[in-house]
Amino acid sequence: MVRRSIALFLSMLLLCGTAAGCAKRGLEAEPDQWKLEDFAGCLEARFDTAAEEYPLLEGTEEENTVCVLRGAEEGPTVYLVAGVHGDEVAGWRAGNLLKEATLKAGTLYIVSPANLYGAREDQRKTKSDRDLNRSFPGDPEGWDAQRIAYAIFTDIQDKQPDLVLDLHEARSKQGDRDALGNSLICQSLDGIGDLILEALLASEAGELCGSALTLYGSPPAGSINQTVTEMLGIPTVTVETYREEPLARRVQNQLEFVQYVLEYYEMR
Repeated sequence: MVRRSIALFLSMLLLCGTAAGCAKRGLEAEPDQWKLEDFAGCLEARFDTAAEEYPLLEGTEEENTVCVLRGAEEGPTVYLVAGVHGDEVAGWRAGNLLKEATLKAGTLYIVSPANLYGAREDQRKTKSDRDLNRSFPGDPEGWDAQRIAYAIFTDIQDKQPDLVLDLHEARSKQGDRDALGNSLICQSLDGIGDLILEALLASEAGELCGSALTLYGSPPAGSINQTVTEMLGIPTVTVETYREEPLARRVQNQLEFVQYVLEYYEMR
């Protein structure tokens, strides 16, 4: 009861949590061969879903693809961006696997990996060595990170989703910099307070993500989280998984949280 009360209090203040857990089935294969069905309990129920895609930055060096999944019933819209930092592997691997998902209702947009060059080269930044997650809302005439940020930002503005999910990975503690661990980051809880609180309590009870999630506020300036929340008024949740855990566990954590959100919005 004491820990539950603490979680309730801290969640409303955008402060703190802890760590441990794991996934299996078919995961002895190379990660490039993983299927969504390999992750136990994740998005296994199948629904009739229309799938399509369209380009961003078509005809340029930074061209990317947005995958769109539409359920048979009307419902909310979620826009998911993964791999803004190319070396945050679990985020974009989960994003790619989610392209195999199905929905009962609503629409899911997926951009993964958002930083294609970084994902290919296993580096955090873009080809010009810029941090994409410090470049929002972007500039169509700017350097590569600004062009990518502008394309994603304006697409989110056009689609007007109910929620944006931003899949990342947290580094281990380095010098004076604290490790974020398995955590959620929100610039604001407006419109998503109940979702975040319930997710924190579910993770603390061992029902979500294999370990308790920590909640943080104040994402950095120029991040997709801060910019979309403040400029577009669209709630945004950044999901961090802890790089000290095995890759399969980190991917599972990402998938479990996305599933939790889709079920919360009755899209599955």
